[in-house]
Amino acid sequence: MSNREKPPGSIDFELTDFTDARRALDLPPPGLVEAQQLQPDYWTTRRRSQVPTDRALTGAAMDWVVRLPAEVRPLILCERFPRVANACAQAWVNPEHRASLLAGLLTDRRGKRRGFPAEVQAELERLERYVATGV
Repeated sequence: MSNREKPPGSIDFELTDFTDARRALDLPPPGLVEAQQLQPDYWTTRRRSQVPTDRALTGAAMDWVVRLPAEVRPLILCERFPRVANACAQAWVNPEHRASLLAGLLTDRRGKRRGFPAEVQAELERLERYVATGV
């Protein structure tokens, strides 16, 4: 019998060492992670718990908005995404944090994200231009 011919009912196998075999067993089967992400409540169990400032502006955020020039105030952001506005207000005192936060809000680094509505996106872009010109 030649090397190419296999007896009926034979099992193909691949030589491997124990470490490689163990590593393969430690990984989830293909598609399992993706399937888990489709299950109801998958993401809600991985998010941080909500806090009151997720739904309302803090005093610091209100002060921050009022101190901004009227033409760059992100009013729609404050109304629709108070948690994000609170984060902006908190980061605003540090130029590096401020620039990093705005860049992160305007750039999808995780992929497949919907992003902000166009009017909120425009407000964030105005803030970014304002920061770039020197606050």
